[in-house]
Amino acid sequence: MMSIETFSLYVLFCILAPLVGAFTLAFTMIFESRFDFLQNVASSSKLEKELQYAQYYQLNQRIKPHFFFNTLNTMLSLARLDRKTELISSLEVMSKFMRYNYQTNEKLVPIMDEVAYTNSYLEIQQLRFGNRVLVHQQIAEDTKNAYILPFVLQTMVENTFKHAFDKYPGPAVLKIIIYRKDSLLHMEVWNTHLKQSINDRDDFSREDGLGVANIRERLHLLFPDEPATFDMSYIGEEACARIIIPYRESSIL
Repeated sequence: MMSIETFSLYVLFCILAPLVGAFTLAFTMIFESRFDFLQNVASSSKLEKELQYAQYYQLNQRIKPHFFFNTLNTMLSLARLDRKTELISSLEVMSKFMRYNYQTNEKLVPIMDEVAYTNSYLEIQQLRFGNRVLVHQQIAEDTKNAYILPFVLQTMVENTFKHAFDKYPGPAVLKIIIYRKDSLLHMEVWNTHLKQSINDRDDFSREDGLGVANIRERLHLLFPDEPATFDMSYIGEEACARIIIPYRESSIL
């Protein structure tokens, strides 16, 4: 015969067992729901990141036809002036551009590669402008291992020719200054004509929109939570286009 104590424990077990089961089931459902939520968040974050990189590469591709169009115009001018030697040289330099463009698929590239690419562009322009445009470069030694966005330095230089040197005759100066300040890399392109061209052109922002908007959008996509800016400033008769990004010594963000 079952004692009262045993019977009491049996009744208690019968009462508690369903409650324990219900709590266990509820906990399991909550855990699974939270796990599914975290998985969805991770998937969403990954998808957003992949979308950002897809947008970045699309923007990166847009700038290439824009650049090639302007370069081909330069070579067309040489052909019309019957400057065959310069035209052949410009075609040789153009091959460097194409090789760089089709080999550059990284989000960040070595800064000296970008400098070499920009210098190739300057070679073509100086074939056309001769000694009228003087170019000075100051590249700090502690920046030569840095990684930057591809095509940004060349775009700033190209905009200077397009909106200033092409339009306004006479001697001009272009300065490229690259330096490091704390954890930030500064790239500056100074010129003596761009301020005047901006003041004289109401549609400057529309013409310049492709290159500048491209740079700003890529900065936003690659450094959404870090200091990265593109701006213009003026000191005296000079204008300066400046990009500031986090200093990196790797293409890994």
